Amino acid sequence: MKNKENWLIVLFASAYISISLFTVFIVIFLLYEIYKFLRKEIKLSGELKLPLFMIITPSILSTSLYGGLKELPGALNQTFFNISYFAKDLFTPSERLFYKVNLTIIIFCSIEAVVTVFNYYRGLEQPIWGGPFEIGIVFSLGSLSAFTMFLLEKDKKIKSLYFLLFIIFTFFVFYTGKRNPILGITSSYLILFVLLIRFRGISKKFIYVLSGIFLVLVTVGTFIAVEKFPKYKLLFEVVFQGKELSENEINEFSSLRWQIGKKGLEVIKKDIENGNYLPLLIGHGYAAGTRLDPPSPVGRSYESIFLISELINIGILGVLGLIYLMFRYFKFVLGVRLKNYNQIIAIPFLVFPTYYLVGGIFSGIWDAILPLYFLMFGIAENYFKK
Repeated sequence: MKNKENWLIVLFASAYISISLFTVFIVIFLLYEIYKFLRKEIKLSGELKLPLFMIITPSILSTSLYGGLKELPGALNQTFFNISYFAKDLFTPSERLFYKVNLTIIIFCSIEAVVTVFNYYRGLEQPIWGGPFEIGIVFSLGSLSAFTMFLLEKDKKIKSLYFLLFIIFTFFVFYTGKRNPILGITSSYLILFVLLIRFRGISKKFIYVLSGIFLVLVTVGTFIAVEKFPKYKLLFEVVFQGKELSENEINEFSSLRWQIGKKGLEVIKKDIENGNYLPLLIGHGYAAGTRLDPPSPVGRSYESIFLISELINIGILGVLGLIYLMFRYFKFVLGVRLKNYNQIIAIPFLVFPTYYLVGGIFSGIWDAILPLYFLMFGIAENYFKK
């Protein structure tokens, strides 16, 4: 493909249309990337280089040792595919590239919005594919892209349209009522507003007004989530009324993560007591929840706090890699200084990994589309370094 920017359009389009189609395209893209690496046209470099390999290495090793060949594709999907990040050097970072990708995201999110509303009236809570969590992911990035285009657009009618889409996409995220999307989009916008407030080329009052509007959306959205899921009322009762929760109530509020976490701690305790030092170091691999005793109540993983689930999957080395990745990512992003107004166009891709690094604390920092978002972050990283 002569115009490499079209790769990004194809990947984003396929990601919204079908996860199977996206998987096919991302595998083809990764093979192309490896080919370019072997020709020494790509170097393994970047802010996330070391932490990514600290995560990928134990994942592949532990799955090969304990899960066998049948589980290896899952491990490749969850961790190895994130080498897409290193393909950032294939692209020339520019306002034109980010404009095209933002516009692609907004167009497909608009289609997703129509489908999501249609499915809602059919009694389903899903976009074109997936479920409530995919609604959160799709519309969080769509919200960021629409907000960015609103800031940059000069035509008043189109500007108003982008602002309306920003409101609609943000509403969809909160309407899911899911903890991870709410944490993810809120933390992503927090980083975005920090970057904008420090930028001298934009009115501080304007940004404060916009952040106030987002705060209203967060408040209204949280109220909707609480009304939709009464379990959230338990949190308010604990915080404001000092209520003590029973174990059943804790499980209800945490979506069984309390129970899952306890099972995970039993696995870790057994490893320590039995001197299973290699699994402690590199983990038990992909789908460990189906192979270990006690098994995970939800199957493949011990999905609770990521420190438990990831310690079982990728061991101490992998957990240290995740923590180091968070450190490197936030250190870089919070260190970015906008030099001109047009650089705002790249912000969605700079801040969106925050969605996973914060929102994934209680479910694991992984998603099928994450390789694409790491790639876009890498391109944004090169852009701001330039």
